[in-house]
Amino acid sequence: MTGPGGACVRIYSPLHYVSEHFVERLIESLAAGGIPCVRLPSRNGEVGTNRLAKAQALGAHIRNVRQYVRTGGPNVVAWPLTGWWEMPLWRHRTHPTFIAMHDPEAVARQDGLTPLAAVNAIKLSGSRWPHLVTMSPEAYRAAARHVDQDRLHHVPHPMRAPQPNQVTAQRKSVLVLGQYKPARDLDVMSAIAPALRAAGWVPIVAGRGWPSVSGWDVIDRFVSEAEFSELLSSTAAVLLPYKHYFQSGVALRALEAGVPTVGRSTGFLTSILGANFPGAVANWDDPESWLQAVAAATSARESQMLAAAAYSERAAAAWRDLLCRSEQMSVP
Repeated sequence: MTGPGGACVRIYSPLHYVSEHFVERLIESLAAGGIPCVRLPSRNGEVGTNRLAKAQALGAHIRNVRQYVRTGGPNVVAWPLTGWWEMPLWRHRTHPTFIAMHDPEAVARQDGLTPLAAVNAIKLSGSRWPHLVTMSPEAYRAAARHVDQDRLHHVPHPMRAPQPNQVTAQRKSVLVLGQYKPARDLDVMSAIAPALRAAGWVPIVAGRGWPSVSGWDVIDRFVSEAEFSELLSSTAAVLLPYKHYFQSGVALRALEAGVPTVGRSTGFLTSILGANFPGAVANWDDPESWLQAVAAATSARESQMLAAAAYSERAAAAWRDLLCRSEQMSVP
């Protein structure tokens, strides 16, 4: 099989680290169906707060986008560097582009993800291309408040099927991974820590920007890829103590590594693990509910892994189907 119209799918990733997991898994998913991919060159937009570096990265991004959209498609934008303003940047009548909109509303402050930015950007984006792709029911509903449904798609997040993983009795830590964001529920984390420790679990949180959290061993720094994998390989379960989120790359990475996930019964988690999955927290503010969820997830690990493997297959098929249909979508 080749790509749409015999062409390679072109993947553009302006955030080299944040979106790398998504890019790698998408390439794997498409390649498994015989669809070739090429990565379009990009300058890394992850430049911190330096204004000059940000301006240079933005200028390079705009030049890249306007060049790439003129030279063809189908394109997949792995991360919208400018938020909703990616839509007019990738505007074209016939060249298909799909923008992966991970967070249609800002989880951390971003000017390009305000409702006003959505309204104005969509007015300037034409009526054909680009389209948006969301990867959770929550993200689809949020984006649908702004974008016509004929330019909006919901497909599963690409992921690798779980690896065989023999969990040993020595795994007594439970882990929260990733950079601190205001959406993390510090109150719940503090409330459940004593119960977790009393039950023999060691609560660990690792990532950049974390404050001290009562009862938790905090690793407040950037976590390298090697350390990320090492932490996953030594934990019994990954916890998602978010007040709100659209999808979790950490949850996907955990399941790929054979580590069960514990969290709120969101549309994202139930789309992967099924309704009433082992590891769902029934009462968010109740430490006993968290203990029961951790126990359920760790004891029914195989159930989570089977569900995740099926999700992986659905995701790969959905992305291949979407990109193969892009040529039909381009017909006036």
